[in-house]
Amino acid sequence: MAPSMFALQAIGTGLNVVSTLSEGRAARSQAAFDRAQLEFQRKQDEVVGLERVNLRNAQFDSNEAVNRATFFSGMGRDPNDRSLKAFFAKQKELAGKDVDAINSQTIISMGQNRMQQMAVTERGQAAYRASLLGAASAVSSGLFRYEEYRTTMSLFGDDE
Repeated sequence: MAPSMFALQAIGTGLNVVSTLSEGRAARSQAAFDRAQLEFQRKQDEVVGLERVNLRNAQFDSNEAVNRATFFSGMGRDPNDRSLKAFFAKQKELAGKDVDAINSQTIISMGQNRMQQMAVTERGQAAYRASLLGAASAVSSGLFRYEEYRTTMSLFGDDE
């Protein structure tokens, strides 16, 4: 009976070790996948931010062209008129502030994404470390159970 009991304990311990290590590797792989997805999202956020800046600049250029046509051609205003210069300067300032706000929001979004990537990486590493500890625990528990069984057999013997 002793060899078969030892074999069962060894198999059970081995399965526990393999299962625990597989779980850790799977968690680490999932974290790598999640990190890659977040990196893709970060790059996409950057592109969207650049698109928004380009759209705002194009909108400014279009509005300025319409305003110049209206004021100079349609209304016959002098291009050197101080009030017109002030108007155009203010429009340019507002467009610049809009672009700065878009850039700031993009940078904040990308920073948040970086933090998420770091958290996902750490979670994956922690899960893998936990699986290594779990596997070591399974081995030590298996050895303890075997020693417990062996001691019981040596004290009380095999009644077969």
